Amino acid sequence: MKIDNKQNNQTTIMEVALAAGVSLATVSRVTNHPEKVKKATREKIERIIKEKGYKPNLNAKSLASSKSTTVAVVVPELARSSIGGLVDGIAACAQKRGYLLRLFVNNVGQESYKNDEDLWSTILSSVVDGILFIDDEINEEKINLIKNSYAPVVLTSVSCDDPDVPSVSIDYFKAVYEITKEMINRGNKKIWLVSTVRRYLVNDIKISGYTKAMEEAGLEVCVKHVPGDPEKNASIFKDILTEDVPEVAIVVRDSIAVSLINVAKSLSISIPDSMQVIGCQNARYAELARPSLTCINTPIFDLGEVAMDLLKELIDASQSEEEVNVDGKRIVDYNIIWRGSTK
Repeated sequence: MKIDNKQNNQTTIMEVALAAGVSLATVSRVTNHPEKVKKATREKIERIIKEKGYKPNLNAKSLASSKSTTVAVVVPELARSSIGGLVDGIAACAQKRGYLLRLFVNNVGQESYKNDEDLWSTILSSVVDGILFIDDEINEEKINLIKNSYAPVVLTSVSCDDPDVPSVSIDYFKAVYEITKEMINRGNKKIWLVSTVRRYLVNDIKISGYTKAMEEAGLEVCVKHVPGDPEKNASIFKDILTEDVPEVAIVVRDSIAVSLINVAKSLSISIPDSMQVIGCQNARYAELARPSLTCINTPIFDLGEVAMDLLKELIDASQSEEEVNVDGKRIVDYNIIWRGSTK
């Protein structure tokens, strides 16, 4: 259920923070512990509060001091099997650490949320101790919202270049670079990388790893972009494979890889004799494909556990009276699982 942060047209803490160019926590400290805020900043915020007629509610007054033992988990959608695995890992660790989870589906642009700021305002209004953010469509606006959050935030299963944004992921660049080099070393020259039409940070990183390996070997880089929805890919793959067939196709998402295998079989293209296919997730249906799908094994359950552990460390550090330094970048190991879709 969406929380209405603007009942009776009252100004929200988010609006005050944006107008002052400060974090939500800073606004909260001004209303609760003004002595902890620099004079110039405090006077600026107090002026904006007066101008806008802002009145702190119970949620806002607790932002700087309360402990809810609840963390928010923000997911882009629930249909992906990888999301379920991540949440399973998060839930297992959260239970051991004594935390409850509050789930938010990031369907920005649909009925629930008008934009990213609206989503973020709803999350913060719920007064959680920390936020696990699963979203590979990271942009500057989202980074700014994360950095201005009153509660610690951990990007989960995705990373960004900003050193101030904590994240947990595998080394996607290295993983795709190494699998591409391995297939080159096995004598393959025509290797494709199949990505999505929609831009995702993780997929861009995978493309970079593939591109480096191909360019080092003096081979032609060939990136094919298809819709993320496997049902829409059948006709596109049919057209692509009718014109040309690669020796190897490395596919950013396992569901798309399985779709590619099915279309290839319908065109009497033998897998793996005529075309080898590699996925980048090791989702549940990788073993169900025929032939079964060779994959970079992204340990999604482990990623969820490590992300929750890191978030707990950040929460403890933020609530400590002493200065505590926490390494906010965690890389989880991966491996390759060889199955029937490769020789």
